[in-house]
Amino acid sequence: MLGFWQLVALVVGNLVGSGVLMLPATLAPYGAISFSGWIATSIGAILLSLVFCQLCSKHPRTGGPHVYVEEAFGKNAGFYIAWVYWILAWIGYAALVSAAMGCLTTVCGPLSKPVLLGLEILIIVVFTAINLCQISFAGRVELVLTIVKILPLIILPVIALFSIKSEYLFAMPTTDQSYMSSMASAVMLMIFAFMGFETATVPSEEVENARRTIPKATIVGTLIAAAIYILGTVSMLGHIPFSELAQSKAPYADLAACVFGGNWYCFVAGAGVLCALGALNGWMLIGGRIAYGAAQDGIFPKVFLKKDKYGAPSASIIISSLCTIPFLVLSVSESLVEQFNFVVSISSSLVLIVYLACALAYLKFLKEYQKAKPKHWLLGVASTVFCLWVLSSISLEMTLYSLTVFFVGIPLRMYMGRKI
Repeated sequence: MLGFWQLVALVVGNLVGSGVLMLPATLAPYGAISFSGWIATSIGAILLSLVFCQLCSKHPRTGGPHVYVEEAFGKNAGFYIAWVYWILAWIGYAALVSAAMGCLTTVCGPLSKPVLLGLEILIIVVFTAINLCQISFAGRVELVLTIVKILPLIILPVIALFSIKSEYLFAMPTTDQSYMSSMASAVMLMIFAFMGFETATVPSEEVENARRTIPKATIVGTLIAAAIYILGTVSMLGHIPFSELAQSKAPYADLAACVFGGNWYCFVAGAGVLCALGALNGWMLIGGRIAYGAAQDGIFPKVFLKKDKYGAPSASIIISSLCTIPFLVLSVSESLVEQFNFVVSISSSLVLIVYLACALAYLKFLKEYQKAKPKHWLLGVASTVFCLWVLSSISLEMTLYSLTVFFVGIPLRMYMGRKI
């Protein structure tokens, strides 16, 4: 069973991963707009985390988002949310492995595509094996990795605050978009960094005192991650011109080089590798249980219900990992930043659809909750408006990619529909 601190580590570990490592480069073109974007995204993430806390306290079942959507809108809606959320999990594996490789190549230099792909697959195999053990073991690994990885992400930016250059920090980008449109576009990317605040709700049946532990761990973990993101952004934009930051493979390592010089960047790049791997471990723990929970509800095939001798949903974990490998093969690129940016864009658009569906489910449930108060309605409406605002900035290309993910799930839904 997972305790409070292991669950906090899971939330922080899943949030502080590839986003904190690579997003500074992705967001560099937005310059100082990033500050207001991070604040808006943090507020939105906290609102949504409060929604998930309310939902989990009423419906503490394994699976996470699809559980709430299914109970509110039926099995069809529940299936597509489970489908998208599961795909998001193993696409996230690829983003995390790419981020780890970005930090590694900062130290050892560029790698050939075959070597890069071989290392990425090896990482997937190792962490799949870890998650096939007891969940308490995977939870302890996550706790250790989270502690080790967040210390450099706090200490380095704090030291860097004392040597910030204001001309870098407050530089505004040249853009044809309005301020609000630019901020909405930035928030769309930043949502990727907060993707995972809800993951404490997924293994609900394997958490000690789930109704109390999950809400507390979700809020604490989200606040810690938000503080790390904002601190890192301020320090980085205050030292590296955003034209240079946009080309960085490992922004935190470059920050260390600016602040300390010498070979300190190697140490920070190594911490970056641990950061990505810690998040990968957490997401694998969650990814397997998304499909397992959906299979329990009869909307995914029964093969996902198979467990190993430790009680881990082995079939679901292994299938999720295998799905990642073709994605890694297809996405190996000369530019890790370019590879990462594509994953961020598609993941952010999909996860916002999941969050919007959960916010709407919460509003529907409020009609049934006997003790619903005006503040609960305000929370539901504010969360829904936030999701719609950010979704309005999605490009036509990303909209088509998102719809494709839904369409790919139609044959499986038709097959499962005949089984019910």
